[in-house]
Amino acid sequence: MAPSYRPYYCAGEEQQRKVKPAGRWLAAWSVLGLGGDPAEMKRRRRVAGYKAYAVEGKVKASIRRGLRWMKAKCERIASIPNQS
Repeated sequence: MAPSYRPYYCAGEEQQRKVKPAGRWLAAWSVLGLGGDPAEMKRRRRVAGYKAYAVEGKVKASIRRGLRWMKAKCERIASIPNQS
């Protein structure tokens, strides 16, 4: 039998995944500060948007620099006189 790479497949027997009660997850989220105050959630969402916008700007700048480099490289190659 070919090996299976599924995480719950073990030594020829499939194991059932354990499902934790929702109460524990909710408690963990509140401890981490991920739940509760709607104003805090709005702030986190807004800050995440700012970060995404910053990353987008960095990517655009990187592409611009790369294209500028490519253009300069091609111009240097084209300006080399033929020695034939």
